[in-house]
Amino acid sequence: MRKRLLGNEHPSVASSLNNLAVLYKNQGRYGEAEPLYAEAAEIFEQQLGEKHPNTQTVLGNFYAFLEKVIAAGQDQTMSHHPRTQALLLHIKSQTPPA
Repeated sequence: MRKRLLGNEHPSVASSLNNLAVLYKNQGRYGEAEPLYAEAAEIFEQQLGEKHPNTQTVLGNFYAFLEKVIAAGQDQTMSHHPRTQALLLHIKSQTPPA
């Protein structure tokens, strides 16, 4: 509904996408959550800038989500979206081997 009223690039749309992604993450619906995090992050970066608190919040949520995905052993199910892959690589490089 917000997309229709405000347009695809509005920060309120990005907030809604982030909130839905959090819900999907909590339900274990990782494949559905990942593209929503990526889209929300892109909108916030384009509209508000990289250092804006809303952008940083969604990136933090995306990062925590991917940590959970890795812990669940489901990182291979994530898309090849450049941001997703960059964050996965970063997380894995920070994690000491088991």
